[in-house]
Amino acid sequence: MEDWRDLLVVLMFWFPPLLILILFLQVFYLYVWNEPIPAGPRVRDDDAPRRTLIVLGSGGHTAEMFAALAAFPPREYHPRTYVLGDTDVTSAAKVDAHEASVGDALAAEEGVTDDDLARWTDHSTRVVPRAREVSQSFVTSAFTTLRALWVALRVVRQEWPELILCNGPGTCLPVCVAAWALNVGHFTLGGRRDQRIAVAYVESIARAKTMSLTGKILYHSRIADRVFVQWEGLRARYPRATYAGRVM
Repeated sequence: MEDWRDLLVVLMFWFPPLLILILFLQVFYLYVWNEPIPAGPRVRDDDAPRRTLIVLGSGGHTAEMFAALAAFPPREYHPRTYVLGDTDVTSAAKVDAHEASVGDALAAEEGVTDDDLARWTDHSTRVVPRAREVSQSFVTSAFTTLRALWVALRVVRQEWPELILCNGPGTCLPVCVAAWALNVGHFTLGGRRDQRIAVAYVESIARAKTMSLTGKILYHSRIADRVFVQWEGLRARYPRATYAGRVM
């Protein structure tokens, strides 16, 4: 019951701006957004790289995300776009350090050319606003949430990744909702199903007994295609989740 009470509160908070977003999406998709989606294969080739969008928070969330990226080989998951919150002043430097270490490791392998290295380390960063600041009222947060969703929508639309990887920071939910909205709008208006954006959510190791609010929303709404947890007890409570062991 605790999960559903939390979801009811969130639904009351998110539904009005989300409804407005979807209405705007349908109109703008038809009449305004004519720029091409980043090209991807019409039929999925297992050897083709996967354009990946990675949502970073700050502090522990960012550390866990970089640890989780060890399971996503850079040869397969590129180009990589890192999404940062507009108040996050530390993660950009961590992205540079992480990608530099990835490049060093790849360069040390035999037979790797400069072109290979440039392709496998191709990355960029994007910034989106926070949906709600600490202690912000629910009245004013409806407007900031709408702004965050709108910016996230533009970022995800322009990048159109094959995979979104996130683990629960405040920037995560607008990006995931934007991906869901674009998937719905794209299919509704005749898009190709092979361009669908998948969402993978990794719950924090700090969550041993119950998911975070973001995790509950993405799990119960099924916006996340895969939900990974780091405790077997949590897997028992959320049977559609996948136990991934400890990422750190």
